Amino acid sequence: MVTFSEWLLQEVRSLIDPHVLDSYEAAFQQQLEALIGRTRDPALRQEFERMRFCPVQDRNGRCSRFVDYMLGALIRHGINQQYDLEDALQRVVFWMLSPTGERGLPRHSLFDFDETRPYDLNIGNPLQAIFRQYLSNAVMTIGMGKIPALRRVQYPNRLSINYGRAGNDPGYGTVSAEEIPNRVQNYDHEMLNDLLGLLRRRSTPTMPLADLFLSILNGEGTRVQRSRFGHSVADTGRKIIVQTISQYAQQTGNWSLLNLLDRIQNPDARQQPPAPAPAEPELPPDERDFRSIVDVLEKNGRSVSMAVLGKSRRRWMERPPRDPTSSYPNRLYDVLAKMVRDGVLVKQGTRYVPGPNYGVYLGTPETVPG
Repeated sequence: MVTFSEWLLQEVRSLIDPHVLDSYEAAFQQQLEALIGRTRDPALRQEFERMRFCPVQDRNGRCSRFVDYMLGALIRHGINQQYDLEDALQRVVFWMLSPTGERGLPRHSLFDFDETRPYDLNIGNPLQAIFRQYLSNAVMTIGMGKIPALRRVQYPNRLSINYGRAGNDPGYGTVSAEEIPNRVQNYDHEMLNDLLGLLRRRSTPTMPLADLFLSILNGEGTRVQRSRFGHSVADTGRKIIVQTISQYAQQTGNWSLLNLLDRIQNPDARQQPPAPAPAEPELPPDERDFRSIVDVLEKNGRSVSMAVLGKSRRRWMERPPRDPTSSYPNRLYDVLAKMVRDGVLVKQGTRYVPGPNYGVYLGTPETVPG
């Protein structure tokens, strides 16, 4: 059975001319052969020779071509939803293979392998690791929108949203977000239509996934579903639907599907709004200061020196006392003097320890004894 990710890769690959993909792969294989020819270390050469038949190996041990692995990474990160896929792939291939950068300066390509560096072949093929790092950096750069020259996906009868000010980009198929006519609040209907199309492809006469999915969306509970489709079909079908949507959400970064998953996994549950967090009481400034110093003592065994206090409340050393008429040079000295005066702290030599009123400022304000 073809997995959802494999099916998605096959569908998106069909958007690019197969001859283009084959030419890219041939360029990688040509560079690989040149690297094998100039590698002197026998162990390294043997690792590179294995890449003739298995260029890249994924975590599951499956082999794929260089170009297929790159396409899968672009699709998993949703690059095909933002930019023209062939244009993005061409940019990644250029970064990996070209010995000259976009500004005409020399640069290291993927196959400029430094054989003098030590490599531990027990943990894997070093060239495959470098390939993955090149690809990760390229996908991150494209996904963060740092390549403005890439063609964005332009759907028929649609305009892209201009993220600058209105009118900054006239004539390029963009519209300001402030000028979008009849803005749609969400695109759930488009997402559901896409999912229905995927599930219809996976449906069989004995496993009507699309019909079960519509039943879920209509709010029918597990009892109704088991009555219509059968106990086994309903339970197994829900698991397949959840797995399909979960894979799609994680691989494409479409996290809005997670809300849909909650509805599928808990069809009979009603979500209760979370209880609002209790508001913290507003404390007087002096009490906040006292509690802050008490917290430092609690974290340091209830006996601290001035060095510890100065390190823990360093900013207080730079702030003036809250009382402008205070004779102390900064807030830390002023607060410590007040706490000693009120019996919260006691000074023993060069250290401060709890005084008789120390317990008043322990715990939360609600539990402070009156």
